[in-house]
Amino acid sequence: MKKVYKPYSFKSRAFLFLIFFLIFSTKVEAFEHFLHSPNNYGVTGLMSIPTARVMKKHTFRIGVSNDTPYNHYYFTLSPMKGLELNALVTQINGLKAFSISGYRSYKDKSIDIKYQLFKEGKYTPAVAIGLIDPYGQVKLYSGQYIALSKKIYPFDFTVGLGNGRLGKEPLPVGGSKFNLQMFEHPRTWLRQSNVFWGFQFSPSKKWALMLEYDPIEYTHDTSDPAQSFYFVRKPPKSHYNIGLRLNLTSLVEVDLTYQRGDTFGFNISMPFVIGRPMIPIVDHIVTYEDEKKYYNNFEKRLAAALYQSGFRNIKIKMVNDNLWLEAENDTYFYTPKAIKVIGEILSTIKKKSIKKVHIILAQNQIPILEFDTTKKDIDDYINGKLKTWQFLYLSKLRTDVYKGIDAPMLYPHRFTFELKPSLETFLNDPSGFFRYRIGFTAGVEYRPWEGGTFFTEASYYPINNIGTINHPLSIPVRSDLPFYLEHKFALDSLLYNQIFKFPDNIYTRLTAGVLEIEYSGVDTEIAKPFFHGKLLLGLSGSLVKKRSINNPFAFSRQPYAKKYYHTEFLRMRYYLPFVRNAFVDVKYGRFLAGDKGFMIRVSKVIKGVTLSAWYSFTNTNIFTDPYNRGYHNFGIAASIPFRLFKGRDMRTVYNYSLSPWSRDVAQDISHYDELFDYIGRNTKYWLYHDFSRY
Repeated sequence: MKKVYKPYSFKSRAFLFLIFFLIFSTKVEAFEHFLHSPNNYGVTGLMSIPTARVMKKHTFRIGVSNDTPYNHYYFTLSPMKGLELNALVTQINGLKAFSISGYRSYKDKSIDIKYQLFKEGKYTPAVAIGLIDPYGQVKLYSGQYIALSKKIYPFDFTVGLGNGRLGKEPLPVGGSKFNLQMFEHPRTWLRQSNVFWGFQFSPSKKWALMLEYDPIEYTHDTSDPAQSFYFVRKPPKSHYNIGLRLNLTSLVEVDLTYQRGDTFGFNISMPFVIGRPMIPIVDHIVTYEDEKKYYNNFEKRLAAALYQSGFRNIKIKMVNDNLWLEAENDTYFYTPKAIKVIGEILSTIKKKSIKKVHIILAQNQIPILEFDTTKKDIDDYINGKLKTWQFLYLSKLRTDVYKGIDAPMLYPHRFTFELKPSLETFLNDPSGFFRYRIGFTAGVEYRPWEGGTFFTEASYYPINNIGTINHPLSIPVRSDLPFYLEHKFALDSLLYNQIFKFPDNIYTRLTAGVLEIEYSGVDTEIAKPFFHGKLLLGLSGSLVKKRSINNPFAFSRQPYAKKYYHTEFLRMRYYLPFVRNAFVDVKYGRFLAGDKGFMIRVSKVIKGVTLSAWYSFTNTNIFTDPYNRGYHNFGIAASIPFRLFKGRDMRTVYNYSLSPWSRDVAQDISHYDELFDYIGRNTKYWLYHDFSRY
């Protein structure tokens, strides 16, 4: 009997037409848009599974997701090409962690790492490996995976293998060792791993569809507190998840999902570019000619133009046809920008016979660098006849200058008042997982002479929920910090600071008074840059007493407070040659509690924003309590320039750090004007590097 083929129905033909229309009408940019979107946990992926995609370099995102019984709060960033770091807080709704009401639902914090080993080629997939919750005291959701992703326009397919949380059985919890089974025992990792896969269909920049196979064994993952609390009673109906991605604006993306065959969920994320100004930065530069109607005298007219353009403590001296100029950069975040602004002002001088120009930039009247050039080269550089590298080749830059110009000071700047917003956060105290205080700090500086500063700072936090039920530990140098922070008003500092600069680029610092919220005393330091500033070496030490909790002008009478505390350190800062704008700080010596060892801090500078993470190795056997013994001090920090939010250049930065607050291991006092930061990027190595921006 001859088989009769029926034509496609109208609905079938309409569906096929729609598919082909979506595929061939999609622009490549639209398809690429969703490749860097986060999964439920913040890392780049679909819903539960990761992909081999990573965020674009120098971007970050914040987000929140829900898939009952979990809430996930994440912060993800890419400090360098191919690397993705994710800080995650997982909340299990309805499950009490402690009997104390302030803590509410159970919460776990973790760090995830993903690195793209190979970018996608024409015929080869992108390949990435990832570590889920590899380190910590708990490690509930630990695992390692490898993922492969390949674009077949407009689809993006992913397949991978993962153990632990993604595998057949959970990894051991607890302990201070890293979970790195993938590298240490690859055969065991392979045997315990599950396959995961999924794909994303992106026909538009506004929306995309997702389908994935979720390998997580929710009913058998005994390391997950939600297993006995929730999934034993309500086991998942399916391993398949589907979702819809919506790009609402350039700053907001929303995922709507249906997971495990019975759960609706969502994921809201906000992506940002690190260091991109929220308001375009506009410079206010006043030229020499602009001041002509106010001043006839050359020195006063030039000084007025410099002052109006953001400089202070100005000295000007003409020696024959040589112009000597000293000024303090009070405005420009990057030193080369300040030199260029001075050049723009000098280029407007037409009727003065100037051949050579010597520019000295100072900090608190201490000369930091000398830039020697000619008036003609400045004019050619500002007018575009010389490129930056040509201008630098014809000029001379010195950082070993330590004496300023012998000339009267114009526009002296002695007093500085600074009012800054402040947010301090602390995690994982038994009395409440998230403790914080929000307010502002007010600081006053008086600089009477070269290198000398009187400084006081007070803070007020009208919003403050800080408190603890913890008792100070065996050697409480920081475990009693909550008792100081729970006050709304505090005198944070009242001190005198003196910095000297000697020949051969040797700096010294001495600070005395109320040094910080917990300690008063004396702090001293010596530092010197080597190899044009690629390496900084120094020594530091402090002798301090613990302050009273309730009286800002008294010392502590707590029975655990020692008569004195002291620290001694050998310090090093090394700028990594193989990672752009990255450096490592190493501090070796005796910490506040008496433990000896290392503190290592890794920092990456991205468009003025400094991101840091630190980790310690000290002899914790001096502590008798179980919380400090075997512990490693760790945390993360960010230094954010205010210029990103102001629409004008400025040197002020906002510092934010996040670390556990209940330990005493590897603790140091807070330092005013640390020399490594005082020297900063004002070395030949970094000045030439920063000149490339202009």
